[in-house]
Amino acid sequence: MNELIWLFLLLPIAAASGWMLARRRSMVRNGRQTSQLSSNYFRGLNYLLNEQPDKAIEVFLKLAEVNQETVETHLALGNLFRRRGEVDKAIRFHKHIISRSELTGEQRTQALLELGDDYMAAGLLDRAEKLFAELVDHEEHSRAACMHLLSIYQQERDWKKAIEQAIRLGRLTGESTGVMVSQFYCEIAEQARGQGDVNAAQRAVRQARRFRPECSRARIIEARIAVEEDRLDDAIEAYRFACDLDEGTYTQILDELLECFRKSGRMDEAREWLEQVVKDYSGISPALALARMMAESDGQREAANFMLRRLQKRPSVRGMQYIAALMIDRGVGEVDLDPEMLGEMVRRLLDGQPMYQCQQCGFSGQTHHWQCPSCRQWESTRPVTGVMGE
Repeated sequence: MNELIWLFLLLPIAAASGWMLARRRSMVRNGRQTSQLSSNYFRGLNYLLNEQPDKAIEVFLKLAEVNQETVETHLALGNLFRRRGEVDKAIRFHKHIISRSELTGEQRTQALLELGDDYMAAGLLDRAEKLFAELVDHEEHSRAACMHLLSIYQQERDWKKAIEQAIRLGRLTGESTGVMVSQFYCEIAEQARGQGDVNAAQRAVRQARRFRPECSRARIIEARIAVEEDRLDDAIEAYRFACDLDEGTYTQILDELLECFRKSGRMDEAREWLEQVVKDYSGISPALALARMMAESDGQREAANFMLRRLQKRPSVRGMQYIAALMIDRGVGEVDLDPEMLGEMVRRLLDGQPMYQCQQCGFSGQTHHWQCPSCRQWESTRPVTGVMGE
């Protein structure tokens, strides 16, 4: 079926090319030449029908001379091959076009852009980069070339070059690229931190905040550096700042922040902070943390009652799971349900459920990504909310 669809797509283009060429040449050539053209044309179609695309390509390349009138046809044929996954054939078509001397500069540039797309589809990023680097200074195509280079550098994790292209793209489009640039600097900071170069990490974090002051990730990195240097008060401040900037941060750093409070002997302050967060934030993670804290200081029954009141306002499977654990493991009998049945139901509901989802493309999973693995959008991954999430 796919092959038939391919043929139906290809035949009108090939037919148009053949008709245009036959009409053009009929004005200057005799009947014998036109007959030969028609014969070659149908020979090419026969190869296609017999699933011999390589031979068909040879015929069409010889049949339809690339010039200013037929270049669009050749570009379309090459694009069809690329969309079909036959990138080697697309590269062949587009290289054939570029080799012609009679094309306009605009047509040759368009063919180069298409060839760059072919290389990217084939995973030949070095060749694609070289092509787009040559085109990025062409005024009419600089935006497209810049976007392609930006994509390549992100795939290669070459964050310094990605920053250059992101800034260039912002100048070309007049749109802010601060989110991207700040995330690129955060990536550099993470790399430097992993290599033990704290000074480089801090410099990159400052740059991330310069391009986007509300970047919560930059504050998280600052906090983790402070923890590693045993500056717990600074870490607590940075973690809390990150939460103030983006409440979705609670699910990522809450345990780390509470551990800093514990090590610094500030648990009373931690409880006060959590009580305020629970009032303002509708998600379940801070409420669960507060319930666990209450279970240690006020007793398990008090923690269960608190969570029950919370669930009456906003049902949550994770909250129910916590109550079930209290009932099963500690004998807190506040709910008139079989605790084992309830616990199993909750466990099965939560098993495999995504915790995060991209707001741009819908990609979901149990791991947070600053850059969506699917659509490559930065800062689009958010905690899943509702009964099965926050």
